[in-house]
Amino acid sequence: MHKSISLICSILFVCLASPSGEAHDRVVAKDGSGDFTTIQAAIDAAPDGSTSPYKIFIKAGVYKEHVCIHESKRFVYLIGESKDAVTITDSRVCGGDGIAYRPQYGATVVDNAPDTYFENLTIENSWGVEHQGGPQALALNITSDRVVLYNCRLRSYQDTFLTTMTENNRHYLKDCEIEGAVDFIYGSGNVYFDHCTLNIVRKSGGWIVAPCHPERTLWGYVFMNCTITAPGVPSETSVWLGRPWHERPLTVFINTTTHVTIPDEGWFEHMGGLPKLWADYNTVDASGNKLDLSKRRNSYYSTDKYGNRMQCVAKNYLTSEEASQYTVENVLKGNDGWNPKTLLVDSK
Repeated sequence: MHKSISLICSILFVCLASPSGEAHDRVVAKDGSGDFTTIQAAIDAAPDGSTSPYKIFIKAGVYKEHVCIHESKRFVYLIGESKDAVTITDSRVCGGDGIAYRPQYGATVVDNAPDTYFENLTIENSWGVEHQGGPQALALNITSDRVVLYNCRLRSYQDTFLTTMTENNRHYLKDCEIEGAVDFIYGSGNVYFDHCTLNIVRKSGGWIVAPCHPERTLWGYVFMNCTITAPGVPSETSVWLGRPWHERPLTVFINTTTHVTIPDEGWFEHMGGLPKLWADYNTVDASGNKLDLSKRRNSYYSTDKYGNRMQCVAKNYLTSEEASQYTVENVLKGNDGWNPKTLLVDSK
């Protein structure tokens, strides 16, 4: 009788863990109790050119492997037992002395396929986590369009998460944790961070974002209802919201709760690009008190290869009407009406 009840509970758990409420196609388990012992083997077995989800359930364990979702493996869903129980980890670096990989080979997980879904996973680059320093050590690199991360954790130190480099590709992150210190969210695309937590692991001199949005990017990075925190006493940590990597970056923070200290200027004034819109709106401290945003920077500069200095003025505020336009539906609908919230188990 007890075995029957246990079997029924296991079946219910697997079904409920899936975004569509259906059973998974394959199971990965390090102990050999599933269909595969590695995540990459399960992905390689997925059909090419699929038009419907191929669900891979990952049992508890630490999976030390470089994972690549090839372009042909559309609609791969990686669903872990929980983000505390399932960790995908590797320790490749993409800069510094010695052997360094390009991001598409150095990131622990590289997603080149559209319509990928990640849930209940931790993806880390152990180099960044263990050394608490550079060089670049990517946890995740997404190159594709229409990608969702739900209840996931990304961990490293420098360059944790490289978003798409295609100007209007779309990613949606819901209830995720992202850990880092230096430019740890960078790249391009329209990327929506919904109720995410940003964990800053350097006391001072760090930057959250380093975008490189081309002129034709529509929305850029959107942080909605997110929390910025840090280990220990968070208020003793200071971090810049971002610095402009290349092109004309777009980033907004809306309804942010910050437990850490953000300089009055908010944004660092130079790197290699000239921002188009860098603003935060309705930012509050850990006690819910609104921050004074009147000193936020609006002037930036970069230098060309000849040492000539170029300057720009970027919009550094949002009105309440402008802030209200930054919905998931507006930012991510594209030309195909994509709404990633329909994929989530508890979407409302």
